[in-house]
Amino acid sequence: MLGYVSLAIGLCTIAVTLVFVITWLYLHDEITNSSSLQEEFHSTVRRMIVSIGIFVIPVVVYFLDARKRFVNDAEPYAFVWSACYVVSLLFLTAGLTSLIRDATRERKTGFYKFRR
Repeated sequence: MLGYVSLAIGLCTIAVTLVFVITWLYLHDEITNSSSLQEEFHSTVRRMIVSIGIFVIPVVVYFLDARKRFVNDAEPYAFVWSACYVVSLLFLTAGLTSLIRDATRERKTGFYKFRR
């Protein structure tokens, strides 16, 4: 069970990172010109770091455990781990969605509220 959860979480992490990088490349000019978008971008980066951290913590614990018993009694932890990761992904998705929405609105109107 833990193997399937780990695989699904790993694939979700890769997909979210890819979407994040594509969004950054697509909206780079709008983000650099608007301080409010920069603030949203930085909060999304922090959420991304937390999301990757939640993915890495059990892997590090497994590699540091000398007895390697973590796999045998990991079923209850797998559900807690996956629930924490899903909540983290929901917050990351909300932040990324609002960043894309606001940047697209500024791109269409050509108006930057807070120019640097």
